[in-house]
Amino acid sequence: MEEMLKSEPEDLEDYYTILGCDELSTAEQILAEFKTKALECHPDRHPENPKAVKQFQKLQEAKETLTDVKRRTRYDFWYRSRIAISFHQWEALSDAVKTSMHWAVRSKKEPMLEGPSADSEASTKRGEQMQPPEEEICEGSTHKMEPTNLDGAGTKGR
Repeated sequence: MEEMLKSEPEDLEDYYTILGCDELSTAEQILAEFKTKALECHPDRHPENPKAVKQFQKLQEAKETLTDVKRRTRYDFWYRSRIAISFHQWEALSDAVKTSMHWAVRSKKEPMLEGPSADSEASTKRGEQMQPPEEEICEGSTHKMEPTNLDGAGTKGR
């Protein structure tokens, strides 16, 4: 509890913002963003800036965390919990404490559009089977329909 009260905003660094990406970014996208940012803020390019080393170290830490599948899973859990302690402090907590936080974690961000899937061809075929033949659409159907009662039983034979 004390860590939450003493927490500073700079301790709650958002690795996604540091790298210029978001939760839906792939490891390849994260590496590409890292390379771009690393070239911009490398300490060798800014020897006069005393904060350049620290900024570059944060950039490296963000890349290492988000490109490692296990660490990224833990980071995402912490990130979505919005708890007011740093990721390092979160990592130091016991698993029992983390488990008790399940109620505070927001759901994972979902993509707006779904990409093609392996069964998309099958679903397209199912959709085509449900379409009436073209001549029925243009000329109308000649199928006989039987009236039904509200209970679903047909009226034939009454």
